[in-house]
Amino acid sequence: MKLVSLFLLLCALCLTGCFDDTTDIEQFMADVKVSTSAKIPPLPPVKAFEHLPYTSSDLRSPFSLPSPEAYNQLPVHQPGCIQPDNQREKHALEQFAVDNLKMRGTLGHADQLWALIEASDQSLHRISINDRLGLFHGKVIAVKPDYIEITEFIPDGSGCTVQRNSKLQLLNASADATETN
Repeated sequence: MKLVSLFLLLCALCLTGCFDDTTDIEQFMADVKVSTSAKIPPLPPVKAFEHLPYTSSDLRSPFSLPSPEAYNQLPVHQPGCIQPDNQREKHALEQFAVDNLKMRGTLGHADQLWALIEASDQSLHRISINDRLGLFHGKVIAVKPDYIEITEFIPDGSGCTVQRNSKLQLLNASADATETN
């Protein structure tokens, strides 16, 4: 019985806050509206523009990487420049950019050490010293337990190539690929 009387007392107290006279609130809101009228300048007139057709849609997008076929176009060779051997047979990993290759581990037997390389198509390849990989005639020059060293021949645009050494590190090492000149 005490709970019911306590509940009724609580409801009565809540209802005393409700009243019909809201003129003071309405007066306050009207004063605020009058005193804070914002003066917004009108929008400037819209300038008409002339539509120009895009005429370079048949060219390669500058925001996408060139296709591997574009890398394989042979420029005119300059005499006295370092040139890779283009007549040799290509290995399976030469169809992938070095950036798309990951070193997954090593295998060893006696004095021989092989690196396990995963390509971007999730195929796993075993490579050793003098094997080839990458789009730029890369050659493995050293196989270590946590990285491999690669020499690549990068075209410089004038018919010559520049030799670049890089490392492909083991996947759980500090970085997937780091370059050193």
